[in-house]
Amino acid sequence: MSNDGKFIADTLESIIVGMAESLTEAQEELSSAAPIDAYGRPLPQYRIPHLDFEVHFDLSTDTKGPGGGMKILFLPSSDSTRGVTSSVSGRFVAVPPGDGMPLPALSIEVTGTGNRRDVVITVANTAGELLDGATVELNIDRDASRALSADAGVPSPRLDGQVQLGAAVLTSGADGTARTTVSFGAALQRAAVVVLTAELGGETVRVLTGKDL
Repeated sequence: MSNDGKFIADTLESIIVGMAESLTEAQEELSSAAPIDAYGRPLPQYRIPHLDFEVHFDLSTDTKGPGGGMKILFLPSSDSTRGVTSSVSGRFVAVPPGDGMPLPALSIEVTGTGNRRDVVITVANTAGELLDGATVELNIDRDASRALSADAGVPSPRLDGQVQLGAAVLTSGADGTARTTVSFGAALQRAAVVVLTAELGGETVRVLTGKDL
């Protein structure tokens, strides 16, 4: 490839890579939006499925440089008849997570009454298949619990040491479920809101519970 040809190729590469990086940053900003509002209600999530682009430019030569060398200049496209007007178009397409393979799909439910509740997590995938032997991590989202408790009129819910999980790492059985318990201590405020999260791969689901829930 000639030096001029390499310059053109490198410049186009920089433009396209720059657009791709900007697109990635835009999607990351959209993905950083909170999944739930202050009351635990799901919020809309936004994705960019694809982006079409078209770049117009003029190619011209410049012999005015030192030593009379020739250069290729990328200029904004115009109506000028000098040089050669060109364009590059294409589409950035979002690749589904998992390269299009089925992704984990979780659901979580807390049942029972009193200070000891049953936690049931159902593990499947987006193809509707129940997953046997999948490892699920269960956690207490303390920041969300304190925020929702404050909204419920409990600025000091006394979470520390008062919410206990029967197990934090669970394995689904042949029916696609994993089971454990959550217990509430005597010092936990009755109106306190406890947010539990279940995670598998990149999938996270939440459920609200507490003594009065």
